[in-house]
Amino acid sequence: MKQILVALLFVISQSAVLAQKNAVIDDLLSSYEKINQFSGSVLVAEKGKVIFEKSYGYRNAVKQEKNTNNSKYRIYSTTKVFTTIVILKLQEQGKLSLEDKLSTYFPSYTKGDSITIRNMLSHTSGIPETEEANNEEELLKQLLTKPLDFSVDTKWSYCNTNFYLLGYIIQKVTGQPYEEVIAEMILKPFQMTHSGFHFNDLKDENKALGYEFIVGENSNEALRFKSDHPYAAGAMYSTVEDLYKFSEAFYTGKIIDTNLVKYMCNPYLEEHYGLGQEVYSIQNSDKILVGHGGLGPGYRCRFIRDCEQEVAIILLANSEMVPIDKIAEEITGIIYRKSKKKIEVGKNVTHSDLHQIEGIYSSKEGTFYVRIVDGMVVFNGSILPRVPLIPVTKTLYQLVDSFTFNFKTDQFGKIKAITVTNLRGVKTAEKISDTFPWGIIGTATTSGWDGKDIVMQTKKGNPHLYYLKNYPLNAGELRFRLNNDWNNSLALNNDDKNLCYDGYNIKIKETGKYDIVLDMTIASKPRFSMKKL
Repeated sequence: MKQILVALLFVISQSAVLAQKNAVIDDLLSSYEKINQFSGSVLVAEKGKVIFEKSYGYRNAVKQEKNTNNSKYRIYSTTKVFTTIVILKLQEQGKLSLEDKLSTYFPSYTKGDSITIRNMLSHTSGIPETEEANNEEELLKQLLTKPLDFSVDTKWSYCNTNFYLLGYIIQKVTGQPYEEVIAEMILKPFQMTHSGFHFNDLKDENKALGYEFIVGENSNEALRFKSDHPYAAGAMYSTVEDLYKFSEAFYTGKIIDTNLVKYMCNPYLEEHYGLGQEVYSIQNSDKILVGHGGLGPGYRCRFIRDCEQEVAIILLANSEMVPIDKIAEEITGIIYRKSKKKIEVGKNVTHSDLHQIEGIYSSKEGTFYVRIVDGMVVFNGSILPRVPLIPVTKTLYQLVDSFTFNFKTDQFGKIKAITVTNLRGVKTAEKISDTFPWGIIGTATTSGWDGKDIVMQTKKGNPHLYYLKNYPLNAGELRFRLNNDWNNSLALNNDDKNLCYDGYNIKIKETGKYDIVLDMTIASKPRFSMKKL
């Protein structure tokens, strides 16, 4: 009787701990959702049991359709785990070897004589990054004109091109399209029925659209690649539940031998990367986590596993304004009872305070941009892509605890500089502009691609409406660019109609004079018009 009572008390205690963890995780994610910094789905499991699963935000923001646990998201570079597993499976079958030279499969690429499949899986090949390519021929044509970034096996540098080539190797060895091999070896055997490729063509009510900014009817969709890019480096989509099935099958040796799993997770040349696996260290702990992140236009992914404790943490998001690494770290802290921290937002920070910090900042290290998008502080520049900041006080903002942004004022209380502090040190930049000079650049302009922007004009009463009247353009291509900076350029989404960051060049079919307008009045959803006179 005593033993039964002890067991019952233990179960009650464990249930209370689990309920507390769930409440803290939900509180954390809800607080991020409230400030438009999380839209997506999260699943956490321990010892083969799902302990937390919930979705937040919208799969279609304009229609106000909420995300569910069945929402499908692009997972980008988490695809690399699948590619790596297939390569190792083919080695198990005796169809290739990790020591095979790249030139064995691509004889015209003579630089491949010293590059092995292992080098590509570990990003130690020195192969340079390439542009979006529709096929093997286009990819090789680019590579043949470029030198290696460094000597093979001397450095580590993350490069998608390694995995494009691995995808083509899989096709050559199996005689099947890459995505069919992934389906036959992994998706079908483990009932991952909500995962696959060709996301653009997917017709499914659970498809989560990917956004630059989620702001209701003014939400702007992020770039949709015209091809199934980035192929074997990041073209897959999935759900949190399918990725959990994959986690359980892969890390327990049901797809490839457990010794190969361990080999994948063993750091190669760099402490933080093995073969198609990122290796994470938990601060102030000896725990090591593995998995892979995914990041690209419109979507963020974190796929994490503690193999020793059998813990799986999976986050999928459909907005670029999601600090996914920070959220993953905070959830990890909650799981290991190292943190119960709730996000704190400065309560006394007004819209006026936010607009005081808006502007362009410059230093010898680079140029930084601070914009306010529907009440959200968006920072980007030489050291970071676009990220949302959390206000702590009127002049102090943060990305994470150790990554802070302190705005300095002059004697009149006007913002004059920003000090950025992170683990790499401290950088201070002076504020050089309260406004944002947009212009056009490209072969359709007299500047070409290598020159400076043709700066657009604004009217005093409407500083967010930019225009050029009766401006001569050549037949060619162009895009909008901020302050001569490629970190901020707008062009077309794949519908050839709406603007998005890093989109496809706008084509000018006829030489002539044009009236050009860029409307940034709604910061989250830029619009433009171009009329030939």
